Amino acid sequence: MSSEQIIATPRTERLEPVTGPEPDPDPLAKITLTPRRFAAVLATVGLLVGLLLALLPVHVAGPDPANPTRVSCGNTIGGVESGSVAGGLDRPGEDTMVAYVDMCERAIGARVFYAWPMFFAGGLVIIWLGVVRRPVT
Repeated sequence: MSSEQIIATPRTERLEPVTGPEPDPDPLAKITLTPRRFAAVLATVGLLVGLLLALLPVHVAGPDPANPTRVSCGNTIGGVESGSVAGGLDRPGEDTMVAYVDMCERAIGARVFYAWPMFFAGGLVIIWLGVVRRPVT
């Protein structure tokens, strides 16, 4: 073992950069969505699904299990339509009508829980995407 210090010196000649064939362009780059477009597609789907859920009528099961029918309750915008409920039940008694109106209100409430937030969130994101400017590239 020697006590002399060995000092490394940097290389003084410049090396040529290694050049090879150009890499092929990414084939998925043509079909991949940007984050902004993905948000726009997701917002549009949310808006349309929320609107469909809000406008389509809600149905509950009929009173006779031997003869399965569906009673139309109305949609989330208009609420329970007692005329269509009574028509689906074929002249029900007052107790049956009250029970079915309650069932319809709960079914419509469950649909509202999903339909309106999807509709409004989709609309707000679409408005946000239209108002906020894209970064300059």
